[in-house]
Amino acid sequence: MNDFINETTGHKHVVAALVVTYNRRELLQECLAAVAAQSYPISKVIVIDNASTDGTDRLFSSDGPYAKNPLVDYYRMKSNLGGAGGFKEGLRLAYDAGCDWIWLMDDDCIPYADTLSTLVEACEKVRTDGQEPSFLASCVFGPEGEFMNVPAVDTRPMPNGYADWYRELSVGLVQIESATFVSLLINAKAIRKLGLPVGSFFIWGDDTEYTTRLTHNFGPAYLVGASQVIHKRANAKSLNILNENDPKRIANFHYLYRNNLVAQCFHYGKHAATKLLLRDLWSALKCLGTGEGGGTVRRARSAAIMAGVFEYMRGKYDLEDLRRVVGNQ
Repeated sequence: MNDFINETTGHKHVVAALVVTYNRRELLQECLAAVAAQSYPISKVIVIDNASTDGTDRLFSSDGPYAKNPLVDYYRMKSNLGGAGGFKEGLRLAYDAGCDWIWLMDDDCIPYADTLSTLVEACEKVRTDGQEPSFLASCVFGPEGEFMNVPAVDTRPMPNGYADWYRELSVGLVQIESATFVSLLINAKAIRKLGLPVGSFFIWGDDTEYTTRLTHNFGPAYLVGASQVIHKRANAKSLNILNENDPKRIANFHYLYRNNLVAQCFHYGKHAATKLLLRDLWSALKCLGTGEGGGTVRRARSAAIMAGVFEYMRGKYDLEDLRRVVGNQ
């Protein structure tokens, strides 16, 4: 592997990279090699292993390729915490290490050599306007150039009724409201104020909730046009239960529907959450008659949606650090 850079002298920002992995040993090595090749110096690389069973841990054993690299900190979880739990633990460790910014990604995210440097440059551009950004996001493309993980543009109106998402467009930045955890550079000051992602969300929706929490309660966030990554996810399509036929993945969708309802309630209000809940109920009904697969698959999709809705309605979730926001409402 390439040696990680640790020459922080003369650089204003101390950046730690955070990679969460689960059973993708080969992709993890490709991701770490790309992180090592960054033109901007990285102070630490934290790898969170969600109890992989494919031999990932051997990469970091005493005779593994990363064992003697002082910049790589490897943490193997006792069980699979999901993406939400993995990023929560990794952000905690990076924050406790005293970094100014944390650059986070999944193991199937492959950055270019200038991905991080352009994020840092963008940070300086918006700081000149007296703003303190909560995070900056890279543009994400699939292996065939597909658009992926597209963030939500911040269309919240200013006092005059117009949105100002194009405030920094002249320097290649678009103001966004939320994004996924695929090459985000997060401000440690925002973590200090608002805490960590909700680990009990387990998978899907945790990143949208957390980034919305940051933009609504700390400062603006930007999509950086010049910063790009490749996302080697097996399915380049948007996350949609109608695209799924795998029974295990279908069952996991209850997390997405529950988590989105929780986020909607606490960031946009109970009325907005009720409207989303009604749409979800309609989606559960439609699933019975539409989508690929036979009746068994369709019923499974509908059941996953209903499970998420009922978990939300029964309060079967832990707000964790989201309580910091809820308590001030």
